[in-house]
Amino acid sequence: MTIIRKLEIECSVCGKKSTHPVLSSTNSFGSPDLDFRPPGMSRSTMNTWIFECPHCGYVSSRLNEKPEIASGFLKTDKYINCDGFEFKKDLAERFFKGYLIADEEKNTKKSYFNLLYCIWVCDDAEDIENARKIRKLSIGYLDELIEIGGEEKNDFVLMKADLLRRSGEFDRLIEEYNDIIMDEQIYNIIITFQIIKARQRDDACYTLDDVKKDMPQQ
Repeated sequence: MTIIRKLEIECSVCGKKSTHPVLSSTNSFGSPDLDFRPPGMSRSTMNTWIFECPHCGYVSSRLNEKPEIASGFLKTDKYINCDGFEFKKDLAERFFKGYLIADEEKNTKKSYFNLLYCIWVCDDAEDIENARKIRKLSIGYLDELIEIGGEEKNDFVLMKADLLRRSGEFDRLIEEYNDIIMDEQIYNIIITFQIIKARQRDDACYTLDDVKKDMPQQ
């Protein structure tokens, strides 16, 4: 069950208060997409993942926490105009502004996930061209995260395969992933699925259930 409450939050940048929908609880039933987008009710709560102060324009998942940037950045053309992107949905703009702030803070992981969430909103809005462009933009940040390594490295490797395929980078996906062998067999099955779809020049959205249905378990 999804529960959303309205809460008044004080902006850490301008000090003014505004009311926002805050997620108390949710759930997910079904199969995630291959870029790890959750199924079910959880995927419909994205408007509670990031907020925008209506007074100063600051965007964050935690408006009451001060950003590590100069407040003047929020007044730049780059920030106000989303670096030239014109999105169909305000929520996509919010996530992109979150990315711009994170990039200014030199926070690679935060930058990547704000771009990923922006992509998901664009997908829902059938904002196909922007979704493709943001996917291509996000890959550079994902490469940095893969290079850093850590517990999430394998997840990032799988995410990158989907981002490459869905952005039309079919040949690059095939070249980079053709010889990759991972410890978990399901990961190898997913990679094989991605390579097959790349060879078919297929950039459609697929879920983990699609992989399990089409690919034999070994």
